[in-house]
Amino acid sequence: MTENSTGNSPDTAPTPNQNNLPARKDIIASDSLPNGRAEAFRGEAVDISDAGSVLKPNSNPQNNQKPFGRPRRNRNRSRNRGYQENTSGTPEPQTAANPVEDRPRPKKNRLPRRPRYSPPRAKEEDPRPTVIRRAPSKNLRIIPLGGSKEIGEKNMLVFEYDNDIIIVDAGIQFPDASMPGIDYVICDTTYLEENKERIRAFVVTHGHEDHIGGFPFIWPKFQVPIYTAPLTAGLIKAKFEEHGIQGYEFRIIQPNDKVQIGAFMIEPVRMTHSIPDILGLAITCPAGLVYHATDWKFDFTPAFGESTDFAKLAELAERGVTVLLSDSTNVLEPGYTMSEQVVSRTLEEIFLNAKGRIIVSSFSSRIDRIQHVVTACANTGRRLALAGRSMERNANIAMELGYLKAPKGVISDIRTINSAPDDKVVVMCTGSQGEEYSALVRMSNGEHRHIKIKSGDTVVVSAKPIPGNERGIDQTINNLYRLGAEVITNKELDIHSSGHANREEMKLLISLIKPKYLIPIHGDYRRFVEHAKLATSAGMKYEDCLILENGSVAEFDEKGGRISDERVPVGQVLIDGSGVGDVGEIVLRDRQTMAKDGVFLIILTVDRKTGRLVSSPDVISRGFVYMKESEELIGGARALSRKLHGQFTAKRPIKWDAFKKALRDDMSDFLFQKTQRTPMVISAVIQV
Repeated sequence: MTENSTGNSPDTAPTPNQNNLPARKDIIASDSLPNGRAEAFRGEAVDISDAGSVLKPNSNPQNNQKPFGRPRRNRNRSRNRGYQENTSGTPEPQTAANPVEDRPRPKKNRLPRRPRYSPPRAKEEDPRPTVIRRAPSKNLRIIPLGGSKEIGEKNMLVFEYDNDIIIVDAGIQFPDASMPGIDYVICDTTYLEENKERIRAFVVTHGHEDHIGGFPFIWPKFQVPIYTAPLTAGLIKAKFEEHGIQGYEFRIIQPNDKVQIGAFMIEPVRMTHSIPDILGLAITCPAGLVYHATDWKFDFTPAFGESTDFAKLAELAERGVTVLLSDSTNVLEPGYTMSEQVVSRTLEEIFLNAKGRIIVSSFSSRIDRIQHVVTACANTGRRLALAGRSMERNANIAMELGYLKAPKGVISDIRTINSAPDDKVVVMCTGSQGEEYSALVRMSNGEHRHIKIKSGDTVVVSAKPIPGNERGIDQTINNLYRLGAEVITNKELDIHSSGHANREEMKLLISLIKPKYLIPIHGDYRRFVEHAKLATSAGMKYEDCLILENGSVAEFDEKGGRISDERVPVGQVLIDGSGVGDVGEIVLRDRQTMAKDGVFLIILTVDRKTGRLVSSPDVISRGFVYMKESEELIGGARALSRKLHGQFTAKRPIKWDAFKKALRDDMSDFLFQKTQRTPMVISAVIQV
């Protein structure tokens, strides 16, 4: 492999090389980073080859159900419970060939059964074969492992040509209400693990969590160089340090560089987003030129640096772009995205007019928004304190690398901010999405250590609600009002600008690039279809818009582009604490059941020799009923347990496993008949 990251012209660009990346010790020169901070990105070598694991996909077609749905149970339920299934329609005599085991046939007036929660009928299996390991091919293959089914979640793309694979981004998804106890969700990397020897590098477009959050869990499996811009490298490095990961190697790239990675020539392109160092990627291989625009918008007055490099986009169009991968997040929004300078002016007006303290809440990765608040504080004579661990960490990294500029004396320690007059205080914190343990939520609940909301405070929620978070946001705002604060959102004033392009900007990019094919990314299926329709108004054919979902494969060769008949395995790997992939659907379904209806535990202590009850059955209820107020229900449960115990112990040998299953099933039916609820029932037998 040869490499050139110094901005060489096309005439001096290195030739492709199919060899693996050589080991290098001088990857990052001090002049590649602001303030000569090269050494900050070099880790110590350590063997972590066994760190992390993935949840293997289940190929059983019966599992092709609605996620986490309650499985269908056998209605006949013989289970050694005294009768067998009879499908003839006529009674069967008791014979040696048809024994009746431990229990008499149930009567017709048994307790009514609780509803059986069966999932919807599984869809017909995808006819495309699932490929885990594949021989090298002269076709360019583009495979989304994440980000092509959801909006702004766990983005991860694979580019594959011949014997070389590069991975673009490795993000996380934050859990929703259906995932109790889960911290993060990452992509299933089974396909990459089976093709590990072909992976040459990670290339990272920018530093948002949905693009870099998965690195501590995914990178240790591959341990290849990471190509990215300085700020993004700093943010990933902080994550590695937090997880105790060493041995990483960053190779810093900048706009207009040319870097050869195996068969791929990578040219970073300056784009505009809501974070500095956003890089579009022009990726050239023998099969053609790909432009991966990542998250982007057109902002002619950005908070940091220069605007989008339109000259470079025009140059790419002249060279001929085979396929454009473009952000679909805001495809339903008309017009153009508002500039960040409008937000800056609005914030400054709020700071001038507010009489008391100001609390600004935003995403911790919105470095541009932090800069606007710093500037407004400097212009209005206020002091700024940062609240929230991620907010402090990201701001410190941005200041160390020279991206965030704060005049001396503007930023103060939150522990001392209360000593200043109220009209001189600004606090910037996390919690704009109503996250449970965020700084703003703790303030609204009166639980924050340093900031107590009071009458006269102004709270500015400088973010747009993410779908699904509305309830938490509304509750937080209600609590703030209850404490006497005035709350301003983007519905009242222009205090938030999206980092994603609207419809007219998308049309403009397509017109500039003039791609042969379009692959919409970063959205759901509806947005992909709308993006394809929008492309037709910019002169493209609808059939040239390839709509991929996670696991789909787009192939390009001399004949053109198409969606392959193959798929690669994809799915969700759940992270709970230090466990990666050890929580699956069964565990998650149990958590959902316990969270919804609680747990009911019935324990029988019996004599080991005779099987007789030693004491009355013990009952424990958690999250189901309050036992002191439900004595009749608890008494009925004990009576049912004794009755069933008598039936099973009347014959020898006693089949305790069958008894526990029968007790669990009949107790579930009994509890539903009495309460119309379905707690998790656990039956246990202790032999003494």
